[in-house]
Amino acid sequence: MRKLKISLSALLMLLLVSMFGAIASAETFTPTSTNPAPTIHVGDIDNSGNQNTHKTHGNFQNNTNSCANCHSTHNGEDDMLLMKSGEKELCMSCHDGTMGFYNVTKASEAGVIDSHELSASMHDVDSNLVVGSAPGALNNKSTATFECSSCHNPHGSANDRLLNETVAGKQYGNNYNVTIVGYTETITKLNQVPVGQKAIKLNLVEDPAYADINNSTTLSGLKIYKSNGIYNKPADGLTQAQVYDYKLNYSEFCASCHDDYLKNRENGPRADRVHYTHTTNSTKQGRSCTACHFAHGTDITTLRDTAGKTIADLEKPIVDGGKGWTDAQAKAYMKEVSKKGSSLKRFTNMAVCWACHQSTHQIANTPGTTNYPNTTDYKNYLVPGGDYSGKSLIK
Repeated sequence: MRKLKISLSALLMLLLVSMFGAIASAETFTPTSTNPAPTIHVGDIDNSGNQNTHKTHGNFQNNTNSCANCHSTHNGEDDMLLMKSGEKELCMSCHDGTMGFYNVTKASEAGVIDSHELSASMHDVDSNLVVGSAPGALNNKSTATFECSSCHNPHGSANDRLLNETVAGKQYGNNYNVTIVGYTETITKLNQVPVGQKAIKLNLVEDPAYADINNSTTLSGLKIYKSNGIYNKPADGLTQAQVYDYKLNYSEFCASCHDDYLKNRENGPRADRVHYTHTTNSTKQGRSCTACHFAHGTDITTLRDTAGKTIADLEKPIVDGGKGWTDAQAKAYMKEVSKKGSSLKRFTNMAVCWACHQSTHQIANTPGTTNYPNTTDYKNYLVPGGDYSGKSLIK
């Protein structure tokens, strides 16, 4: 019996050692040009014999093996020969942070998806939702099932985030002529951008979390970027006209499904003549869909107040600009209480409205201003506790 106990102990020790060894191996994984992530194997020589910037999605070579990362020739689990039983399962096998560099369960400029935190709402790609049932869908009658590929092209796109250039059967990319005189903005749609010419360009910067990869000279030019969303002003060689095009096309992209939310400058009744709404086909700050909403979704960790503060910000010590609140205090304050839920919003409740509409509730910008309501200077009074600096985050 004693020998048996020793044997079992030894076996347990071996199992623990192997487990820790596997963990250590995963933590010390070193990407290479042909193995950029665990189990992802690609080539790095292009069709001209030069080292290229090949990635798993898109830019396939004539001798590609990249197909095998997602498809199984003989043992696929569906009629598209996918390695997993469903599209969401396949995408999340990499993009849940276990293999791919882009973890959609972690908050980013796109928001967060597949979250179970408080106040969570998201584009649900795992519910057999019909594309044509999207809120604000008037002329969108698509009966297709909403999937990751409803917005993204897994085989590659001219867009930096593999955004489809045709959504719900509509090609959305256009060129525009924008004329602004005072407060009057005149927008004329000129022509449709041919597929493959980047209908939307995002403001991407190298992700500091992957500095070693981005600075490497041996990874075939592989770069890991984080997005700052759409451009608001000319930068990196972009003209003002291009910035306008990209911004307007982003709203067109969303309106491919939510077609009744894309309004013209007349700001008149919706197409169904029921309601008035915000103008979204505008180049002005705060008028695009993504000014108020995340593309993937939101939860209690991504929501902000009018000051642009998140729960993490509020929990910081006062000396670091926070309030020193406990997690419970911060969550109770930030919780979305609207009956319809958080609706993929960037700001909690109606905080996004106050962040923009400050004309009658401004923070005093001159010393000695009396606190409201003990002043008649209604355009410049100090609202107790009010901080609307979050407007700087609205695009």
